[in-house]
Amino acid sequence: MRTAIAAILALLTCLAADELPKLPTETMGLIDQARSLSPEFSADTLLRLATSSAIPEPRWKRQLIEEAFTSGAHAQLPYPQRGEDTADARSSRAFWKNELEALTLQTRAVQAMLALDPQRARAMFEDIPTPQVPALKCTETGAPDLSSYYQTAADVLARGFSAEQRGKLRHLQFLKRLIGLMQSPAHVTPAVKLIFTAQVTPEERQELVADFAGALDVINGTPRVYGAVTWQLVPVSAPVKLPPGVRGASPMLASPAGDLPSSVVAAAPLLLPALRSYIVRHESGPRCTETIRAGTLPQAVNDFNHLVARLDPTAAAYQPVSEREVKPAKDDGAFEPHNWWQSKRSKQVLDALKWLNHGNRDLPGDKRFFMIEERMSTDWNAHFFDTLKLIEGWNEQEEDSAEDWFGMVSESYELLAEKAPPDKRREAAMGRYVSFMETHYAAVENHNFWFTQWHNLWRSKDPWVVGQLSHSANPVIALYARINRFLTQ
Repeated sequence: MRTAIAAILALLTCLAADELPKLPTETMGLIDQARSLSPEFSADTLLRLATSSAIPEPRWKRQLIEEAFTSGAHAQLPYPQRGEDTADARSSRAFWKNELEALTLQTRAVQAMLALDPQRARAMFEDIPTPQVPALKCTETGAPDLSSYYQTAADVLARGFSAEQRGKLRHLQFLKRLIGLMQSPAHVTPAVKLIFTAQVTPEERQELVADFAGALDVINGTPRVYGAVTWQLVPVSAPVKLPPGVRGASPMLASPAGDLPSSVVAAAPLLLPALRSYIVRHESGPRCTETIRAGTLPQAVNDFNHLVARLDPTAAAYQPVSEREVKPAKDDGAFEPHNWWQSKRSKQVLDALKWLNHGNRDLPGDKRFFMIEERMSTDWNAHFFDTLKLIEGWNEQEEDSAEDWFGMVSESYELLAEKAPPDKRREAAMGRYVSFMETHYAAVENHNFWFTQWHNLWRSKDPWVVGQLSHSANPVIALYARINRFLTQ
């Protein structure tokens, strides 16, 4: 697969070579290195270069954006996903928002092309396959977030159609196609937001609402996927200001004087019956454990009932959803958390790192933390090397999985390098950290997870850190550091 992608990119390059002006040697070297990486890193670095002022030539920008679009389609992760654990857990960090997913990379390429050629950007967007969402059990994590797809559609709608094309209703056909391809609750929430924010006439919006209502009747999703997006469903359908206590404050709910938009009032006869049926169908089916609270209506039901009360206070036309209607068919289980820092060794390392940060001193404010001169002391030095040995002796068999071990060890080396004074101790910690990331690149199956474990470091403005990373034996680490330095010169 990777060989085929490289061949395609090479062909594109050859075809365009005669038309493109020469670039500085350093710039061309970075582009060539980016082309050699795996798809997600290749697309990401090419887009970073293409959208920077370092490459002012529009033809080169187009070329790199096109290459990134093609390469990005083959990224390891299909779209952004949500982890269910806390930040310090593999299930969360595996889906960290690094913008390395196929959908994200391709929509980024479309957004970049919009500034150069809106018509080409629209064609590129239409070439993106409709995201396919699998059924997820309540015991699984990784619910899809397709918001970038529909937000990009809104931007394409605003800029990618000429007056003539709008006159022929091509923009309306574009939106109708998107609505017709909805397959999952993951599509429903961002799609309805698109409908109510799209730059269309009131009559066109009514057509879209009718199509949406019809599509909604046949969409069913698992409770994990439904629950991940439906907390936004009514607010993006009708940005009505809910009273205190109905739900947490949300900027999406604010509207001037709390008035209902005219578009919502006009759409209500078509939208509300379909929305009610959709919500009841899912809430009365199996539900994940964390969404079942005795005596409490689900949030989507509360939101819907408040909207109905605003539109029809006497309930003559629209009936609120009752508690009986949304009694869950069964408890379908829950995701079991696997937070880090639970083993004996990991707790020892964490305690040691905390000591290096503040020595367990009970002092107010910043006075609690060791200053640089305090980190030069003999006592601090002894604790530093004890911590280093503790990390080096850490075996993956001490953790639930090799991935958990990798995540905590890499995190520990990074924290140790941050705390070390700028001398041989810093060099020792940074050297071990970079070496650890290099030697475990091939072993960590999820590229996004591996990237997460050093994503803060490559953005460093510290010339010493950038220099250390630039000379890494790993081409991904080295290239990101070099691009960081190149774009900030």
